[in-house]
Amino acid sequence: MKTAREFIEDLVRQVQPPVGSAIALTERDPKNVKDTNWITGAGVMPLDALLRYDTAVAELRRQHPRVDWTGITEVDGGRRRIARWLSEVTG
Repeated sequence: MKTAREFIEDLVRQVQPPVGSAIALTERDPKNVKDTNWITGAGVMPLDALLRYDTAVAELRRQHPRVDWTGITEVDGGRRRIARWLSEVTG
């Protein structure tokens, strides 16, 4: 199982969001065994980046429906959350 940190960094590398656009990963409670324990979010991006984002999220959902949230301490609305900019994972 990937950690949340590994997951978000892989997603950001695949998407290559433009400067100033972060991608966030937020913990969620799965409703059944097929649900993910995560949701992603991204800011406004050009169409090519959105297509990469949609493709990457769909593939990661298939490969990694659950992530390990151990070590993530940032909380937003009672749920753990991690965000990354491209410069943080390629720098």
